[in-house]
Amino acid sequence: MTNQTARVLELLKRFNNNNIVCIEELQTEYLWQTKDNKPMSDKTIRRDLNIIKAIFPESFELVRGANKGCYKAITKQAFNNFMNPNNISLMVQTFNMAQRSNLFESLDIDRIDKSIIENKVNDLKKIYEFKNKPFENKPNDFELFKKLESSIYHQKHIVIDYEVLGKIEKIEVQPYKILFMNENFYLACEVEHEDYTFSPFRISKIHSVLDTTKTFHKNFDIEEFILTIQTPFSRYTKNFKQNLVDVILEVDSAKAEFFKVKKHLLSQIVLKTKENGNLLIKFTVTQESELEELIRKWIPYIKVIEPLSLKDKIHSTLTKYLNN
Repeated sequence: MTNQTARVLELLKRFNNNNIVCIEELQTEYLWQTKDNKPMSDKTIRRDLNIIKAIFPESFELVRGANKGCYKAITKQAFNNFMNPNNISLMVQTFNMAQRSNLFESLDIDRIDKSIIENKVNDLKKIYEFKNKPFENKPNDFELFKKLESSIYHQKHIVIDYEVLGKIEKIEVQPYKILFMNENFYLACEVEHEDYTFSPFRISKIHSVLDTTKTFHKNFDIEEFILTIQTPFSRYTKNFKQNLVDVILEVDSAKAEFFKVKKHLLSQIVLKTKENGNLLIKFTVTQESELEELIRKWIPYIKVIEPLSLKDKIHSTLTKYLNN
């Protein structure tokens, strides 16, 4: 066995064990030293690496951000680390959505590749079962999304045919982003309207899109607001950060664990655990109604501490329901 063969086999073993291989560290080891115990040159070690790369082109990659000249294998272990339950859920849901629309027909994807993906997803579905509201889609979803993507990218006004209470209305909008919330897609837009300047339109209710030649400049305040949206009921007002509302809820100890292990909104903060085990939780929202659905879901294990206006509204709603 030549010295180079021994070195290459050792590198293969280290990559297979998911080790990081750095040229400077190799130069301190016996295998990568000359007969007079001097470190081999970078060029010689890179030749060893290139032998592996020539036979297995996608076997390892440069580790960015690490010391210069460090490499790591792309191993099954790395893939398995990526495939945690959250990512598996996202992959399965994305595949299901693609199957329900004509997305696969619109992609340049090989029939065999599609079959392999489908088999892998089906194997996962034998182990996992994901319960979701059905995705909304229409036969022309792909074309519609492409039009919306183009108008967002080029910052162009568009006119949408939008379904409102069973009737179609033409609305001119300035599209900013496509949002995915509560398993539905929304088009986040600036709108020149006397009552509001921002609105999310549910894409499943957009019947068609008409291009215009007008362009627009994005409002930075609206862009920042879109990044903070927590629910479809988020309401935009100019300088929205100055108008945010803090809502404090008390969660019964019997259900406290469900709020300790999961944030129901991104702004959720546990303020205090009381002696009886109840939690005081704060949410910061754009308007009180953003929390009404959550509160109703957890009654009778949750109550509003403040603001009193929200407490009164929930009380009024329950009283009306019980008296009917």
